[in-house]
Amino acid sequence: MSSDLNRMGRWLSRLFRYEAIGRGGVTYLDRWVVAHFRDRRLYLHHFRLDDPEEPHNHPRVFVSFLFRGSYHEDVLAEDGSMESFHFRAPYLRRFSPRHAHRLSQCTDAWSLVAVGRRRQDWGFRSGGHWVSAEEIEARRGVVGGPIQR
Repeated sequence: MSSDLNRMGRWLSRLFRYEAIGRGGVTYLDRWVVAHFRDRRLYLHHFRLDDPEEPHNHPRVFVSFLFRGSYHEDVLAEDGSMESFHFRAPYLRRFSPRHAHRLSQCTDAWSLVAVGRRRQDWGFRSGGHWVSAEEIEARRGVVGGPIQR
């Protein structure tokens, strides 16, 4: 990570609660909690690395505004096939909890994300069926604990 990004991260962490999202001690997403009201939140995301291998869904409806950088997204279609897209800032999108994807090729990607109420648990598509985040991490035998959310 560049020294400018480290400096910005420290500054943001003084203003907002910081959460490192990752596994096995490797952070792939920096997240700052900008606002929190009951079970709704506003996050600032900085994508460092690709998502884990398996497509995943999210427990909440959310709206994401990609305001800097770009990323590649593989989306799991209803028939189990993957569709690929590339998104470049500025870009505004809405995601349902049924949307399953995997992000990669993140190029200095930053987004502001508004999330709604929790509707389901996290899930991963593995071996043709859905498994929980806990199960997928147990299968991987990840040292350092489960995916941190």
